[in-house]
Amino acid sequence: MNKRNIARASFTAISLLVLSSCAQVTQPELCDSSITPIYAIQGDGFQSPVSGQQVTTRGIVTANWQSEAELGGFFIASEQADRDDNALTSEGLFVQASANLTSLKQGDLVYLTGTVAELNELTQLTNLSQHAVCDSGYTVEPTSFQLPVTAKEQFEALEGMPVQISQELVVNGHYQLLRHGQFDVAHERLYTPTQHHQPGAEAQSQAKANALARLVIDDNLAPNSTIMVAPKQNITATNSLRSGDSIGPVQGIISDFRGSYRLQPTSQISVVTTNPRPAAPEAPTTNTLRVAAFNVLNYFNGEGENKQFPTERGAKTAAEFERQHQKIIAALGQLNADIIGLLELENDGYASHSAIVELTTALTAATGQPWRYVQAAPGKFGSDDITNGLIYRSDKVTPQGQPLTVTQAPFGQRSRLPLIQRFSPKNTVENVVVAVNHFKSKGGCPKDNSDPNANQSDGQACWNKVRVQSAKALADFIDNHEDLKRFPLRVLMGDFNAYAQEDPIQTLLQRGYYNRIDAFNPHAYSYVYDAQAGSLDHLLVSSQLAARVVYQAIWSINADEPTLLQYNNADANPNWYAPSPYRASDHDPIYADIQF
Repeated sequence: MNKRNIARASFTAISLLVLSSCAQVTQPELCDSSITPIYAIQGDGFQSPVSGQQVTTRGIVTANWQSEAELGGFFIASEQADRDDNALTSEGLFVQASANLTSLKQGDLVYLTGTVAELNELTQLTNLSQHAVCDSGYTVEPTSFQLPVTAKEQFEALEGMPVQISQELVVNGHYQLLRHGQFDVAHERLYTPTQHHQPGAEAQSQAKANALARLVIDDNLAPNSTIMVAPKQNITATNSLRSGDSIGPVQGIISDFRGSYRLQPTSQISVVTTNPRPAAPEAPTTNTLRVAAFNVLNYFNGEGENKQFPTERGAKTAAEFERQHQKIIAALGQLNADIIGLLELENDGYASHSAIVELTTALTAATGQPWRYVQAAPGKFGSDDITNGLIYRSDKVTPQGQPLTVTQAPFGQRSRLPLIQRFSPKNTVENVVVAVNHFKSKGGCPKDNSDPNANQSDGQACWNKVRVQSAKALADFIDNHEDLKRFPLRVLMGDFNAYAQEDPIQTLLQRGYYNRIDAFNPHAYSYVYDAQAGSLDHLLVSSQLAARVVYQAIWSINADEPTLLQYNNADANPNWYAPSPYRASDHDPIYADIQF
């Protein structure tokens, strides 16, 4: 053998020694450890059977969101050899990134030693004391998944696992989109149980069904993260993500936060516009009167003559109010109504600087129509920070008699004072009685569970008894008042804070009033709460008026729109604001066209 071959042989031998040494470095002792499989950590229930214990496990990295702005960890899944045959045990696990493992790649096989914990009901591995990447290049096939599930255990059995959702899902709500980058989806549109079902057993059953149909789509970021990812980053004042829109097939990992199951997407979110923004309603036809009610979301135009901000509610600055004002005026003007009941107006009287005067003056200027307001009291109307208002087109109707209200409890104590005014349309000698209402809300529940106004767990939330008392007192007052009882054409409208099948609305129906929207759109809704649609706002007519309602509808400009498009979020992103009607409030306006 010549010297060249000897030298080459010697070099090759040295290379093998170096490679052998490198192999030992990349195969730490941890890679030969005995493990606790992921399924044994997860168990077949909602809590880990080994919570609080230190374990060594292994898994394939399926997603890595470790940065401070992200979830602060990564997900692993069992390789095939480590899986059991129990459909109730998950084969995925979240690992809290207490060690610097940001270089992990999808497909890495990792061994980990840490403590099992249940944090916010998510089983996870924390306080890593040892970690090693022992191989790479693995793939994990996602599990096929669809909504609804038949039991909550089906969600739990997939906790931490990658899934493939092939069905088209419907967006149901996005209250947490601004803060947490989340929105809710289901296989169909979900309704507040008492919108279509009687309180009690029926509503409770529907609530359980809704819970099994819902999934939160997350953005894989920490709460209040300054980073924006799709679809949040794609939303503008003219490009919304509305409830009722759809998303196409998606892949991701099932996670859990306090019993609310969510998807951490690993594929792009594809939004399909299946609930486009509605155009403004056309003006009513000749000899037809349009009456409407609109909750204007704490319309406070500043304190006193100098209009100082902040006020008790509503806009925090003059600039915020100006944005709110423009949206409210746009919505009221395009509603094409003749009489409008307003809820959540600042209760600051009727001087030139008051909220109702500024609103009415601006609406007249914007539309060129002669808008007027009903002055319900010499000063403030009621003792609350907010009050009810009533505006009308003086070329279409004329007020008759004095404005009236009901002071009998619970009005003035819990429910706001109703504003009742009789009008005569210009083309007739007939009179119509209009009552604007804002019943006690469902918030601020009594702490004493024995209180009849406490939450009875029947789907109606708290203060239901007060709202029923309000309904009875209102109907009694109109029936027995010396002037009003002579006029059978009546409209009760406003924010009743009760869904369609709840006791307050049913009480008024039993007193001879009709909810004519059922004839035109039985699935209409004015509000979205907890990713469920329903009507808190109603327009009811007396039996003598029912057949003369030629159309009734809700103009869906607000409830389906994400809250980030509200006037008060424009400072965070100017692209979210436009002086349009969309997301002018959190309630949709409701209206009816009545022949006279």
